Amino acid sequence: MEDLPGADALVTIRRRWGDPRSSRIARGYLKELRLRNDPGGVCSDFPRAFLSARVWCDQLAQHAGWHACQPATAPHELEVVVLEADNGAQLFAQLSARRSG
Repeated sequence: MEDLPGADALVTIRRRWGDPRSSRIARGYLKELRLRNDPGGVCSDFPRAFLSARVWCDQLAQHAGWHACQPATAPHELEVVVLEADNGAQLFAQLSARRSG
């Protein structure tokens, strides 16, 4: 985990931008922050680019059932989105400043 002030502050994340379910994770566990508009897989493109990150499922502080973890293959790396509406302008700006590319 990066040594950031408030690295343990919780960030709300979602699997997809329009998913009503969310989870929380310590800010320091977010990796590879970047803007992304391609969801991958069989999903359609996002309507615009969203801040996204990679996280490990065993680092989630709170989990709303949106990741069905199979213990035999855990932990799993997940691609998630971070929305300003979930996290407030100040935290979102701090996260956006960490993005790569």
